[in-house]
Amino acid sequence: MNYTFSQKEKMVTFVLMGIGLVALVAAFADNSHRAWANLLLDNFFFMAIALFSMVFLSMQYLSQGGYGVLVKRIPEAFSQYIFVGGPILLMILFLGGHNVYHWMDIYNITDTNDPHYDAIIAGKSAYLNTPFFLGRAVVCIGVWSWCTHLMRKYSLQQDLNRGEIFHRKSITVSVGFVVFYAVTIFVTSWDWLMSIDAHWYSTIYGWYILVGEGVLCMAAIILMVLYLKSKGMMENVNENHIGDLAKWMFAISLIWSYMWLSQFLLIWYANIPEEVAYYQYRIEHYKFIFFGMLAFNFIAPFFLLASRDMKRNWKYALLVSVLVIIGHYMNLFQLIMPGTNFDHAYIGLIEIGMWMGFLGLFLFIVKRSLAKASLTVQSHPYLEESAHLHH
Repeated sequence: MNYTFSQKEKMVTFVLMGIGLVALVAAFADNSHRAWANLLLDNFFFMAIALFSMVFLSMQYLSQGGYGVLVKRIPEAFSQYIFVGGPILLMILFLGGHNVYHWMDIYNITDTNDPHYDAIIAGKSAYLNTPFFLGRAVVCIGVWSWCTHLMRKYSLQQDLNRGEIFHRKSITVSVGFVVFYAVTIFVTSWDWLMSIDAHWYSTIYGWYILVGEGVLCMAAIILMVLYLKSKGMMENVNENHIGDLAKWMFAISLIWSYMWLSQFLLIWYANIPEEVAYYQYRIEHYKFIFFGMLAFNFIAPFFLLASRDMKRNWKYALLVSVLVIIGHYMNLFQLIMPGTNFDHAYIGLIEIGMWMGFLGLFLFIVKRSLAKASLTVQSHPYLEESAHLHH
């Protein structure tokens, strides 16, 4: 069965984008730092879903997994946001970088008598300098986009030509993407998020961002699967498929919690001033967001998806997916806002409105992509295995 992107659904996405545009104008009228920080937060949020969708697709090819074939079109559609989110991110870095990254204004000050001289940032200038920073971003987004293009192209050609040659080509692309992504997810997380607080660093920050992208993506896939099933589509997707996706979400949420706790406890126990300051500021000024996200990202998945039956129950999967999405918005909020807006940031109407705008843009891209091809792949070698999945 094919998906049809109805006029009503298009109107909903346009309304959401309109709300986001109004919120964006209001944000710039209020404070440019607030506007650019929210642009980075919201765009990175949906870029995370798109990027890990490519990881999920690549893992399916490389592991020769069958369970994910029936839902393959959904992460494919999610990945198409890279072609819009990537340019938006570059625009943020090129035009608004000075409003987000403090080091951009002072990295090249080497005169120790200058009142703006910062010894720590000056010491990192070989890496944290604007030309190299922007160049890395262009390369990363360019290669990600090219791999996404090839993956989608070969998937559609496999449907039309019914040959395993395109399956093998997809495996080749998956190898290249996974290797490149394994390096660049760390580089980009250091660049786009950790360098907001340029005096602070964590050796597991890249892993923390990676697993955060993973659980966020799995929650989004589950929500889209349930939405399409509510429309009478994807009838072959059963509780076994839901259970497998929920296992992913459950497992990665525990890994994310482990990363968060490991980073927090080691810094707290060591009590080194330049490390503790990062957490101390967030606990003092963002207490409810800082600790509240644990309830959404760890406690909810742990207790609501612990048993096999819960994972296979669409109501629990739906509830936890929504909570995880809220929790990881809070996570990104406390990673970005304290370093850009200090103690003045809060989740208000502007923040909610801008996120709704990006949601509308994301849904428009995803639904348009879903409508361009059959929801069920036509000639995948593991299609029958996925259709008869049973645990």
